[in-house]
Amino acid sequence: MSLFSGNTAGAQTNLPDGATPMIVAPHQLPVGYMERTICYDITANIPYEVSSDQAWATVRKGTDGTIYVHLTQNYNSSDRTAVISLTNSEMGVTQTINIVQQRDNSATTIPTDPHITPQSATANTENSTAEGIAKTIDGNTSTFWHSKWSGTKFEVSENNPAVITYKFRVAAADSIDYINYIPRQDSQNGAFGKVEMYMRLIGETDTKLYGTYDWGQTQTAKTITFEKSVKPAEITFKIYSGYGGWACCAEMEFVQKTPVHSDFGIFEDELYTKLKDGVTLGDIESMTNPFAKSLAMNIFNGQYDMNYRVAKFPCKLSVQTLAARWKTPGKYYDQTEGVTGISFGPGTHAVIVKGLPEGKNATLKLVSWYNGIVGGNFDGGNPQEKSYPLSNGMNIIKFDPEKDFTYLNKGNGGKYLRDYDALGYISYEDSENPAAYNDIEIHFVNGEVNGYLSLDKTNDEMHEITANAKNYCMDVFGRKAHQVWTSQGLHDYCRAIDGSIGYRQYMNIIDSLVQWEHDLLGFTKYNMQPDNRTFAYVNFTYYMFQGGRGVSFHQDQESRVLNCEKMANRDDDAIWGLSHEWGHQHQMHPYFCWKGMAEVTNNMNAYYNIMRMGYRTSDKINQWVPARKHFIQDNLSGVDLTSNQRRAAWLRRSNMSWNTDYNALLAEMEDSIITTQADNVLRGVGITEVGVGETLCPYIMLYVYFTRDKGMTDFGPDMYEALRRTEKEGGSDLEKQSGIDKYELVAMAQNNNTNNAIDQLNEKFAASVWTKYITKEHCGTWDNNMPYILNYIRKVSRLTGYNLFPYFEKWGFLRNTALYIGDYGDGWQIFTKAAYDEFKADMDALVTSGELKEMPEGMVEEISNAANYFQAKPSFPN
Repeated sequence: MSLFSGNTAGAQTNLPDGATPMIVAPHQLPVGYMERTICYDITANIPYEVSSDQAWATVRKGTDGTIYVHLTQNYNSSDRTAVISLTNSEMGVTQTINIVQQRDNSATTIPTDPHITPQSATANTENSTAEGIAKTIDGNTSTFWHSKWSGTKFEVSENNPAVITYKFRVAAADSIDYINYIPRQDSQNGAFGKVEMYMRLIGETDTKLYGTYDWGQTQTAKTITFEKSVKPAEITFKIYSGYGGWACCAEMEFVQKTPVHSDFGIFEDELYTKLKDGVTLGDIESMTNPFAKSLAMNIFNGQYDMNYRVAKFPCKLSVQTLAARWKTPGKYYDQTEGVTGISFGPGTHAVIVKGLPEGKNATLKLVSWYNGIVGGNFDGGNPQEKSYPLSNGMNIIKFDPEKDFTYLNKGNGGKYLRDYDALGYISYEDSENPAAYNDIEIHFVNGEVNGYLSLDKTNDEMHEITANAKNYCMDVFGRKAHQVWTSQGLHDYCRAIDGSIGYRQYMNIIDSLVQWEHDLLGFTKYNMQPDNRTFAYVNFTYYMFQGGRGVSFHQDQESRVLNCEKMANRDDDAIWGLSHEWGHQHQMHPYFCWKGMAEVTNNMNAYYNIMRMGYRTSDKINQWVPARKHFIQDNLSGVDLTSNQRRAAWLRRSNMSWNTDYNALLAEMEDSIITTQADNVLRGVGITEVGVGETLCPYIMLYVYFTRDKGMTDFGPDMYEALRRTEKEGGSDLEKQSGIDKYELVAMAQNNNTNNAIDQLNEKFAASVWTKYITKEHCGTWDNNMPYILNYIRKVSRLTGYNLFPYFEKWGFLRNTALYIGDYGDGWQIFTKAAYDEFKADMDALVTSGELKEMPEGMVEEISNAANYFQAKPSFPN
């Protein structure tokens, strides 16, 4: 046997006549990743045919019986195996040769940009030595510096910036071409927002402002590129804002650019996908860099498949900006939308970028969705992510998950499994106008092509992709939603309603659910539909939840949520669950998601979607019966008549000692007794003092009654848009034209004095009790729910044309109580008698002015008993 880059001859060795028929061949052969031809001298006394089970390993038999096996270069990040069979079918004799080609390692031969390590690093704040500033230059992105958060928090602000300074060795005089800021990888906390960078060069005495940046408080890496190399003595960053009021940095990389190897001059384009005209085989064979040579040879031979490896990625609106426009703070759409279809294993990878505009940042995110640990009560594995800043030209990605990720399943004897490999995503975004920026083009030279599912493919094509998946998980890229499920789950369970392969129908169902939410929320009507997608993914730790990434279902639920027939006909709970969790992404905090509503107002979307899906039964809508009993019939059987929320408020009454009215009401909560409305409507059961299923009922009934029964088809979209316009300068102009409303000001004032609303409230409504209840010292968002509730009631009353005060009083929104509500964090709901009287008078005044009508006798009951909004089943193309 011999190994070489071209074909040479060798002779077959024959066994003596009369010997037992046999073929003698080596059984196992490990070879390197590079393209090569292997020659085998085979011992045999019978004729045989040769074959290979892999397209990348072609085999032929020479005239003298010598076997030649040609292997293409393995660009994958893992070893691969081909089986060469030598067979005499008539005699039933077969021998096999297993050729194991090692994973690609050619990218290690590309010259890399060296990192310049500062001599020292200092900061004006750090939480502890374990989270000290030295962690930003330790070369480990799993460690980080964090401003002080324990004890007395260091609140990062315009007036109190976090300051970090790096000093460099003057004698070494290393030049720097660019700086990478790598945020913390496992959390958004402390991600830099507004930043100033100052620099003092070697030989200078003055430190000068170099640049001002707004990095959007996102987890994506950021790059500062210098027009020409600099030799700094000192670089200082002043951080004026960071996510959560903190500042955090995993790594601050100071990098020197390395000249491109001359061998890359053989390529015609910046992406290295074409050879220059006239390039010959001899030109390629004379190249010295293995990576460039192998790539050029494959292109020259027409053997380089660029599908998935070369792709364009558009600039997207940042999810932070999208959330700000929708008034859904902290609720983010897909943060991994730039699907590549490339699977990355441990090792060195080459990623070539073209067209990244000056001053813009792009990041490669590697996400390992699975780590071998499966649990059921938040005790399983979670996705692990590492981001790499990209720049135009060659980018060397060194992926070492056993170093960078802390979760790997060591129950496997510490061995890394291919199942842990990461999928790649490109983050390229703008916070204002992404359409102003061109697409970027990226060439992923190595890594394995996993592919992804999308509507531009047939079901058969996608079934083949899932069958041949290289990664444990796979991306599903629809029009409205990006999803990640296990490759095996997609292959086994994704069936259409008629039982056929159903990838296209499945994507259409999911896209419809998202589109319907957009319709209800007014995004469609008010031209706010995003180009961004929402996200759903498989998890290995809990049944279902909405985390920082999106909606997630446990792997053991894939047989439900990937099956179109179940989703369409037999599993309203799955539809409710998906819509409920996406509903969380659309909740307006605090204007339509105050304390007690976190698991309620998102279910407006869930209800809407199960109705659109044609379902007529649901355990959720069964909650209308007890809700009507408790609030409309004033029958409190089944209600705990001692309110835990009132008692909790009384126990914390000292927290409100700053306000006489509040403190007095909290003192009245000592007995915590809930009465019937007939006995005392002001102390009746409150809408947050029952289960969340009942709490949802009045919102649904109001929506159904006015949308369907009164023909106000845009009631839902208009309601959401009116709430979104609460902070609009001059107030919302949708439900009224009279300028800013008192209760818009009250709501904004309570919401941390948004738009300086406290001054406006004091100026315009000096006699209001709310000027005493909300001050600049006491305006925390969760210090009182009531401003948001009253703002909501005003808006829906104006939209319907009725004073809905009696409806909301009947349903327990306007009780003269003080509550302390636990709901993903604790908050207050305090409604004094003075505030009640003022609000009632303000609502009556809208009737007196003719802007609203009084609700006629029986209308509260008519709305409250509206029938469910059942609809016909839709069809979904496949």
